[in-house]
Amino acid sequence: MDKTATAKEVLHTTVDMPFKDAVLAIQLEHELADFETINVSYLDEMIQGTLGEHVSKVALIIVCHPQIAYGALKIDPEIAGMLPCTTVVYESEDKVVHVHHVSATKAIRDLGLVSLESRDALDQLIRLTGEKMQVVWKNIETYAK
Repeated sequence: MDKTATAKEVLHTTVDMPFKDAVLAIQLEHELADFETINVSYLDEMIQGTLGEHVSKVALIIVCHPQIAYGALKIDPEIAGMLPCTTVVYESEDKVVHVHHVSATKAIRDLGLVSLESRDALDQLIRLTGEKMQVVWKNIETYAK
């Protein structure tokens, strides 16, 4: 069965705090839920520094949860390229700070990257990812605008 992500599967909210504070708060909420921060990358600064072009403030919070990584590797080491998880924080032109997350494990499913024999294991991994991200998201929404 072919299934694609829907708007309901994407996590999005706006937060009532300055951009840099939001990045740190969102990173911390991931870490409090046992995600390890791999990197925080400010795309706007990278683009300004290398291309001299101005874009709105955008940060990628790149995290990985050990149980999710382990589950993915058990299914197929080749899908590890879809990890880690990323949450984007960006500031719109009207200075509203947005937080947006799309599930990497659902993307693995939607792209058809696992065999039919591994679908049950992937479905279990998607559920685990959802449970872990719901903890993070519930806390992020306390900052919601």
